[in-house]
Amino acid sequence: KVNKSFYIYDEEEILKAINILQDKFSEFEILYSIKTNPNKNIVELISKNSIGADAASAKEVEISSAANINKENIIYSSPGKRRKDIEESMDKCIITADSYNELSLLNEIGKDRNIQLEVGLRINANYNVFGGKPLSSKYGVDEESLLDYKDFIDNLNNIKIIGIHVHLQSQILDYETIYNYYEYVLELALFCKDKMNFNLKFINFGGGLGISYGDSYKNLDIDKLSIMSNNLIAKYKEKLNTRFIIESGRFLVCKSGVYVTPIIDIKESRGSKYIIVQNGYNGFFKPTISELIVSYTNEKNDLKMMEPLFTSYDSYKISLIKNENERENLKEIVTVGGNLCTAVDILAKDIVLPKAELNDLISINNAGSYAYSLTPLLFSSQEKPVEIYFRSMDDYLID
Repeated sequence: KVNKSFYIYDEEEILKAINILQDKFSEFEILYSIKTNPNKNIVELISKNSIGADAASAKEVEISSAANINKENIIYSSPGKRRKDIEESMDKCIITADSYNELSLLNEIGKDRNIQLEVGLRINANYNVFGGKPLSSKYGVDEESLLDYKDFIDNLNNIKIIGIHVHLQSQILDYETIYNYYEYVLELALFCKDKMNFNLKFINFGGGLGISYGDSYKNLDIDKLSIMSNNLIAKYKEKLNTRFIIESGRFLVCKSGVYVTPIIDIKESRGSKYIIVQNGYNGFFKPTISELIVSYTNEKNDLKMMEPLFTSYDSYKISLIKNENERENLKEIVTVGGNLCTAVDILAKDIVLPKAELNDLISINNAGSYAYSLTPLLFSSQEKPVEIYFRSMDDYLID
């Protein structure tokens, strides 16, 4: 009998994903997006396999450094860094400035310490990965503003811009879209080198490598993308002579995770059957967001992706784990909800499952990314799920 909700992460699945990226993208260095899943065992595995860290906070820099990732392989990039965040992190990572104000702050800190800080700069590229007009963004500085600020940057004597970071879109499944984006970023890097006089030691292309969540998704053609991208880098290598970096989060860990929660009650209400689990909204947030969006839009298809909260309605498969196989053919339509006092605590509405009984388990796949880390675990002061890092039946770690 299982009396606690848990996440389980399969190390073998993560290693498979690591091997694919390192094999297919040999011209690139890879950073793991810590925010995807900051579980210390996962970050340590990432570190042991020569993958760096994309950190989005001072705490994520600390997590990465504790896993023995070198300073040069931790890139801290986020909007709105405080002086405290920078001073706590600057000796453990490369900091990417997100605005001209932040460049000034970094210069001030460098001046106070009588050093010249090597930093990156995030650029909001004058480009739309899906065509159309480039969008405004809270991230980075607009590409078209760079020349106007050249004198300003040149007069910041206590910083040196050594890299650029661009990220426009997550979860892209078309290899040509990613390739065209990479090509644009490389041309932007040449502009920064030749016109802005940046001495580029790295180009961070950001993330974007999408995964197939289910049958309705097409797979990203990694083979075609890798051949084209590696050839593209070879073409620009001599001109730029720098590190070429891509970020990955969900590609590395999403498929490795499963969320499991016990059934603690079953009831009927006016013709509808409800399965109540121990942790719904406060166990795995994203499926409840999907149900909430559908309830307001009355639409399950062609909904706009809003990462990381919402990918698509069919991003997760909900299954029943039971003790007796004879119930497999006894199907019923049920709504699965959690034990919170809020109407939005619904994991799935009107789905078909085998007949459930108390103490059976509900499992949800694709729970390795943006799951535990994104979920409001403290809501209603309920018991939190635990995390299990699985190597084998005889070798697993519980946090």
